[in-house]
Amino acid sequence: MMISYYFFLMILFIYLHKYVYRWGEKILIKYNETNELSTLTDYKIKYIIKNIWKSGILFIMLILGTFHFLEGFINNRWYNVFFYIFGTIYSSLDISGLIFVRGLPTATVVHHCVVGILGSLNLLVDYSISGYYRSIIIYTYFSIIPFIVNFYLGYRYISNNKERIKKIAGYSYKIYTFSLITNIISQIVFFIHQEYSHYIFVYIGLYTLILYDDIKLIKFLRKESL
Repeated sequence: MMISYYFFLMILFIYLHKYVYRWGEKILIKYNETNELSTLTDYKIKYIIKNIWKSGILFIMLILGTFHFLEGFINNRWYNVFFYIFGTIYSSLDISGLIFVRGLPTATVVHHCVVGILGSLNLLVDYSISGYYRSIIIYTYFSIIPFIVNFYLGYRYISNNKERIKKIAGYSYKIYTFSLITNIISQIVFFIHQEYSHYIFVYIGLYTLILYDDIKLIKFLRKESL
């Protein structure tokens, strides 16, 4: 029954994202006419909305999630409802991207699909009981820290200030690289201290698919920041 509730919440969030795309598209079309950004195709408009909207949501999630992340891993206090809602919101962003932005790179599509799978698995576990599945929380937390990356990916198409875009690319590259390395090290340390289970390989396999897209994006950000 509770799982049904969160899937309903997922649909609700996706429906909300649908209107964000619709309103954002109208704003950007008008902005495009005013600033003569002829390169803003329909795909780019949706891509801009996807990334800037996601950046804002991740920023809010970082503020709200830090307390619960520390409470869990330092004080061993786990609030399942919070993590269920947290994961549902996070995965709804990527699922919405798949639905409303057609033509995304293959690596990004795979990334978003894996996030959708992890978002579903998130609803099936009890975080108050120690287990390898807590790695989902580690992954999610370190993934929302570099929210500036999504801002950069959208902002670069609506600004003519090349110097500012380059600076944001540089900040994005450094923060993203730091977050990814910290995430990987944390995951390794975490798995080492867990009891062996075949399911660990399922999580590692899913994380590897995401990692490919992360590394590809970091290389791109480094190039853009030079």
